[in-house]
Amino acid sequence: MSCNIFQKSIEHLKGLSLKKAHLFNTELKINTYEDLLFFYPKGYIHLSTLKKISELSITTINNNNLVQILGIITNIKEINYKKGKIWIARLEDKTGFIELVWFKKTSFLKNLRKNITIVVSGKIKCFQKKIQIVHPNIQYSQYSEKNDSIYPVYSIPNNLKKKGINNSFMINLLKNLIEESKNHIEEFFFQKYLIKKLMSRKKALIQIHFPESLENLFQAQYSLKFEELFLLKLFFLSKRKVEHSRPFPIIGKNFHNFYKNILPFTLTEEQKKVLKEIWNDLKKPIQMNRLLQGEVGCGKTIIAILSMLIALDNGFQSCLMAPTEVLAIQHYSSIKKMFATIGIKIALLTSSTSDSVRKYLYNEIFLGKISILIGTHALIQEKVQFKNLGLAIIDEEQRFGVEQRAKIWKKEENFPHILIMTATPIPRTLAKIIYHDLNISIIKESPLGRKPVKTIHFFNKNRDKAFEIVKKQISKGRQIYIIYPTINTSFKERNLMKGYNEIKEKFKNLENKIGILHGKMNFQEKNIQMEQFLHGETKILIATTVVEVGVNVPNASVILIENADFFGLSQLHQLRGRVGRGIHQSYCILITDSKISVEGFFRIKKMCETNEGLEIAKEDLKLRGGGDLIGTKQSGKNYLRIVNIVKDYKLIKDVFPIVKIFLEKNPNFLKQKKFLYHKYYNNYKKKFKK
Repeated sequence: MSCNIFQKSIEHLKGLSLKKAHLFNTELKINTYEDLLFFYPKGYIHLSTLKKISELSITTINNNNLVQILGIITNIKEINYKKGKIWIARLEDKTGFIELVWFKKTSFLKNLRKNITIVVSGKIKCFQKKIQIVHPNIQYSQYSEKNDSIYPVYSIPNNLKKKGINNSFMINLLKNLIEESKNHIEEFFFQKYLIKKLMSRKKALIQIHFPESLENLFQAQYSLKFEELFLLKLFFLSKRKVEHSRPFPIIGKNFHNFYKNILPFTLTEEQKKVLKEIWNDLKKPIQMNRLLQGEVGCGKTIIAILSMLIALDNGFQSCLMAPTEVLAIQHYSSIKKMFATIGIKIALLTSSTSDSVRKYLYNEIFLGKISILIGTHALIQEKVQFKNLGLAIIDEEQRFGVEQRAKIWKKEENFPHILIMTATPIPRTLAKIIYHDLNISIIKESPLGRKPVKTIHFFNKNRDKAFEIVKKQISKGRQIYIIYPTINTSFKERNLMKGYNEIKEKFKNLENKIGILHGKMNFQEKNIQMEQFLHGETKILIATTVVEVGVNVPNASVILIENADFFGLSQLHQLRGRVGRGIHQSYCILITDSKISVEGFFRIKKMCETNEGLEIAKEDLKLRGGGDLIGTKQSGKNYLRIVNIVKDYKLIKDVFPIVKIFLEKNPNFLKQKKFLYHKYYNNYKKKFKK
């Protein structure tokens, strides 16, 4: 693509005033011809596939399918009722009519009027023998029922639509842009490395906006997705080259002694496979970046211990960073107990460590006398200087920020190998796995005798049914978690302090056996509450998400989560992992208000459908986005224009081997000036330099 015309400001484009060009700059971040050309449609309307109203039937309703209908608005009415207002519009075509219904006023209603042609999409329902679409998606247009074209639909904020920048405006503007610039579009630079040829870049960029057929549209999407993935992988490969690490070729006496004489159980076949994958990485002089994913209690910690022993046998220190003091102490206590007879020096460092002990530890770590350091965020402080850190393990990675995790491996000139452990990867991590910038090992087997947790959703009006389950479990001698999103707020939602009083009233017979735990308590108070719950002295623990990780109470069989729609999917799954750790049937009870957002309801539904952490993470990725793969945002947009990192997984696998071949034959390609004009690559390059 010739850089001269595509770097022109959109102010020069026919059909765009200076005032509207400013709106494009500020609202859509579109500044140049290139930006606008890559502003791909969010969807398409194919008029030949639109349903006629007479074709809608009970079968369509029962199948719960999404339908698209072209019609004319013939009537609009506003109805008052007890709880507010309803808006009903009558949509007609030549074959019949349906009703469009809104229970709340939307921006669409302001522009809706009689005798305009629209395309509506949504799921149809039957109410009082009338076919309806509730809260339909609407596109205002000049479409004709005789037209067989495919129309692009662009994502335009409502405030721009109010100022005349609607879908028709965008279509005309893109037509002007393509007419002016099409002869300057250069071919894909990697075309000759492909067995299957792509659509030409010029044709792909025209067809993505104005497809002449569905076949052309699919080919254009495939070609542009291929290009985008090719460029992204080029960046990752170039970045990865500089990340050297020390190889660990030896499995020595510490590992063998522990494995043969101390290991408290025999490793499962999956654990052995995962350990082999990790050692294959550790043997290489390139930094390991591996995620160890597995459900609660599957044996991730023992794999971490064995990995640290491999580092020790090769003369290197290791550290294990946990997100809470409770979890760090739990790791320290169990590992110290296992290492008691083999003389390996380990230490614990948290925010509660006294100044005198801290000063002593800093010196011992620097001299290399401490082989394994376990702790919390305290490990990333500048004063913690290792002699030769070779392996850094991060437990429950979703609880750390991107910059916090990065500080660990920036402590050495030669980056330490990185092992990340979690039951539920955050969206950004899953995205990096999919893009092959992070490898993954999975332990699928659950511990012997464990039963899957049953997840149940109740609305507030049925909360008594939820507490019947709680009472029944307490009568069996089990223990209960009750979780609140906040400690004490002025909002109407239930909070921990209100909940504490409510539970004391409900369970008067347990008044002295109800505990409370939240983040504002000091470490000693938290420890006392946890110890009492761990030893069964407390029957009900009312808490915030401080119990999300590092709490192992096999006798706890119910976790009840208030305002469950306030939590993200991954967090809900982590909370659910607090129960089901023993042999008893356990329950995760999600309570929400009946007025719940679509996204909130989807999260609750997904929690009730699956117990698999990786499946939960994939859904979380769809909802929240993959995050900034180079920067520090853990979810949200990630500069991808057309690729869907979940749906396009097969294409990702096809593209990446070709990129490797290309870079082997063109090792200096990324340094060539002719490539640097591409804005997509430059965005990543600038971020990585920061």
